[in-house]
Amino acid sequence: MTSYEKMMQSYEETHQKPNQTSAKVYEIKNYFSTNIPKKDRTGTKEIRILVYNQEKFEQNGQFWEVFYGHKKQLPDGSWKTFPCLKHEEGKDCPFCEAEQALKATGKESDIKLARKEYAPRKMYILKLVERGKEDEGVKFWRFNHAYDKSGTHDKIMSAIGIAKHNICDIENGRDLIVNITRNQFNTPVVLSVNNALERTPLSDNPELVSEWTNDSRTWRDVYAIKNYDYLDIVVRGYTPVWSKEENKFVAKEKLQPVSPTDTHQDDDDDFTELSMGGDAPVNQVPVTPQAVSQPVQVREIPVVNHTAQISQEEEEDDDLPF
Repeated sequence: MTSYEKMMQSYEETHQKPNQTSAKVYEIKNYFSTNIPKKDRTGTKEIRILVYNQEKFEQNGQFWEVFYGHKKQLPDGSWKTFPCLKHEEGKDCPFCEAEQALKATGKESDIKLARKEYAPRKMYILKLVERGKEDEGVKFWRFNHAYDKSGTHDKIMSAIGIAKHNICDIENGRDLIVNITRNQFNTPVVLSVNNALERTPLSDNPELVSEWTNDSRTWRDVYAIKNYDYLDIVVRGYTPVWSKEENKFVAKEKLQPVSPTDTHQDDDDDFTELSMGGDAPVNQVPVTPQAVSQPVQVREIPVVNHTAQISQEEEEDDDLPF
């Protein structure tokens, strides 16, 4: 079986499988984005896909990585994707617990809510080089799986199906052209993916080829895995902030009002769910929290705006971890 045939077979298999089961530096250059200028309705970006895991690629042609995460709208209105602790770490996950608690009621409305808001989402992660920005090095692109085969991954595989060869080949591969448009929510989404007209080497510079193909980073090096306490606060609809006093994350919305004489009253921006680099942010400012640790209960699970959730599900661009 050729590498192209393995590639296409692995794509078909991923649709057959059911949806089961240290400080970092976060730099914008590590992430490929389908964002386009606000004034533009459409845009194009050219990329060259790299093999994510060489061993998997040689075994079954899979140049991508499968990822399971939970999407949640935070109190500030932003959407974030959190790696599922159950699927990615083999640990207890507050999102999965909330899903099971809702399903256990037997109510159709709760079951739908569990599936829509708390079930883990299957996604894909690619490693690639963005043409025109080769100086930024290898980038990661994360996007949603679509069970009806209408997603970004399907559009990429369709382009590969037309090319009928291994587009990841470093000597004789192809770049891909990602065509982007704004949807009804004014969000940039992938409209289509096309092959470049000619086969080309990854780069004419052998040093760059070596650097890119030997980049051993995985998604864990560029996306944060939050601990149970952090995610438990997110599931309940609050904003996690670090308490030096408690030595753990607490809910920002449940903190005691700041005293006018508190010298840290202007430091609120240091308390943010976007702080990365481990379980605790670098800037740790003392706070006086109320008790927020309590078992998951169905009645405490907030019902979010379904219209907003639909908009997010149609969003193909990755939400960045900062």
